[in-house]
Amino acid sequence: MATWKHLGLVVCGIGFAAACSANSAAGGDGDGGGPAGGGSAGSGAGGFGAGGSGFGGSGGGIAPDSGSGGTGNVGDSGCSAYTDEAKQTYEPADIIWAVDTSGSMVEEAAAVQNNINAFSQQITQSGIDVHVVMLAAYPFLILPGICVPPPLGSGQCSPPGADSKLPALWHHPSAVIESVDAALRLVQRFPDYKFMLRPGVKKYVVVVTDDDSKNDPNSSGDAGKYDNNPTGFINDYNAIDPMMNGTWKLSAIYSFTQCSNAANIGTVWKQIVTATGGVHGDICSCPPGQATQCSATFQKVFDELAKKIITGSKPLACEWTIPPPAPGKQLDPNKVNVEFVDKGSGVPETIYHVDDASKCDAKLGGWYYNDNKAPTTIKLCPASCTKVTAAPQGSKMNVVFGCATLNIPK
Repeated sequence: MATWKHLGLVVCGIGFAAACSANSAAGGDGDGGGPAGGGSAGSGAGGFGAGGSGFGGSGGGIAPDSGSGGTGNVGDSGCSAYTDEAKQTYEPADIIWAVDTSGSMVEEAAAVQNNINAFSQQITQSGIDVHVVMLAAYPFLILPGICVPPPLGSGQCSPPGADSKLPALWHHPSAVIESVDAALRLVQRFPDYKFMLRPGVKKYVVVVTDDDSKNDPNSSGDAGKYDNNPTGFINDYNAIDPMMNGTWKLSAIYSFTQCSNAANIGTVWKQIVTATGGVHGDICSCPPGQATQCSATFQKVFDELAKKIITGSKPLACEWTIPPPAPGKQLDPNKVNVEFVDKGSGVPETIYHVDDASKCDAKLGGWYYNDNKAPTTIKLCPASCTKVTAAPQGSKMNVVFGCATLNIPK
């Protein structure tokens, strides 16, 4: 039995949606209609109703390659189509940033801001849906800070919180990380950002600081109960909510040595990163006044962290991220169809749409959206999933856009 096979993406009449006449009604009330009603909360960056950008998120899941072509139609002779290989969707990830924005962190804060989009895009383009929490002050006069630019954020820095773009990014409007208090703030602010975290989803915490979680008269902030207490922090963060217990790793960019731009060596952060299996990054490679070199250093660390997140995400069976529309186009969730082509027969077989998992047919199966109002992924019902995963290598799943959705016969 093949564990998986190549999938094909069929885009139908993107530029000619009006030419795709319906042979099934495209309403939202059940019979012959498109998706309507409930569904679980959407979790992609983008999707219908998210920023007006149409279908799909900022990268991810189903992505065309160099363009092996073909034409076809699903129940409508007015539809023209082309096919391309598709990618598997993977387990989502939640990422929590805690960035020290004390006065000595000018280049470092800028490096986070300059690299965070490339970092998040690496992950989403691998088919992973991410939620990002940012705990960091905003820039103020000459003081360092972070304002997340597009596409992950809005780039609007005022009022605080305006750069947030739910569900992909939430920047806490008032959380400030000082030199020594990142561990304390991660725990204290948890009730504020908990809504961004999903049960059963792996969590990745990232701390950026030139100091340590140790009180020092020359450092700003108060480490509180986590003053030189890595074990206490690990235990408390595991116990703070059932969904956190054993599901998170902490990575940190901190001072490996007492270099020129180090307030203190990050011995506590080193212990936490090692204990939780995160990524170590040396902030000493970010010399004062060298913004370009600092940005390049952070990019390298971010690439390593992104790789860890990607490799740690398992594929989701029978689930694919809906691709973004062609530039300047907008796709209609009521004009999406799915067909399966078994390599053995070579004959396309329509998989019919159902409103949600509870409407799956025991024999015919079906497919449904993760969220009917703002869909980001397509999921197969158990009967269809079993058939597809048992098919020989080289079988295809075609997703057809532009023609009225065919609902399961009643």
